[in-house]
Amino acid sequence: MKQSIGKTIYRKYGTYIILAALVILLSIVAEGFFSVSNLTNILRTTSVYVLLGCGMTFVMLSGKIDLSVGSIVALTGCVAALYMSHGGNMMVATLLGVLIGIVCGFINGFCVSILKVPFFITTIGMMYAASGIALVITHENPISGLPDSFKIWGSRTVGIIPSQAIIAAIFFAICFFILKKSRLGRYTYAIGSNEQTTKLSGVNVKKYQIIIFTIGGLAAALAGIVIASRLSIGSPLIGSGYEIDAIASAAIGGVSMSGGEGSVAKTIAGAFILSVIRTGLNILGISTSNQKIFIGVILIIVVAVDVLDKSKDN
Repeated sequence: MKQSIGKTIYRKYGTYIILAALVILLSIVAEGFFSVSNLTNILRTTSVYVLLGCGMTFVMLSGKIDLSVGSIVALTGCVAALYMSHGGNMMVATLLGVLIGIVCGFINGFCVSILKVPFFITTIGMMYAASGIALVITHENPISGLPDSFKIWGSRTVGIIPSQAIIAAIFFAICFFILKKSRLGRYTYAIGSNEQTTKLSGVNVKKYQIIIFTIGGLAAALAGIVIASRLSIGSPLIGSGYEIDAIASAAIGGVSMSGGEGSVAKTIAGAFILSVIRTGLNILGISTSNQKIFIGVILIIVVAVDVLDKSKDN
């Protein structure tokens, strides 16, 4: 069935058009929105959404969702902070935190693909486990007094560019290459489009599902390190809500909730939309509670549009 020109344009460029319209609107109605300091803050916030969103894009493209990323963010930051608080080397602490995230992602993938535990149950279980471990190892208190060298991941700037934006850009470039040019990318789309057909074509679906969830864990770990570095603390409560931000960034960017359709490039646009909306609402004096309502409504609308769009195509 032939698509209308408007629908074709929306599918290709709708996310970017919405982002541009939001920036123009908020530049007019929100005083100080276009200041250098505010743009730098937007980059800082968006960088976390980009990291989490890229990881979630892999998982959602495969037709699944990872609800544990927020807890992995908290656990990663706590592990790194705890190691440094006992005199550990900053780089070793960072690598240890990243390794924890990778292990959590691997466990998610193993349970889903090998043990056949539904992804919803698996990732909720990991969410509770990772959060509980973070609370236990920190005795439910934030860990402060981290070395200045740790600030390189989240508190430094190169000109007006925050260091976390550089990390996010590098991670995005790697994810973009993987999805566009590698076998893993092709199989990620294939698994999300039709897992059974992909399996029958000789692809080791179990292996690739493990890799996909591991990438999600890695993304959450990087975000956890960046956030802990930015705030100079490791807190077991700091990751709350980030799983929704990751899903929202990918979904607003056009990644289908049913899998097989989307791109990390549009996820970046979705991450910026989320960040721009929150920053604009903060400037306009809208409370955090009302912001959550606003973001929730947007997410429901985006998913509803995706479902309706798919049903019309079928």
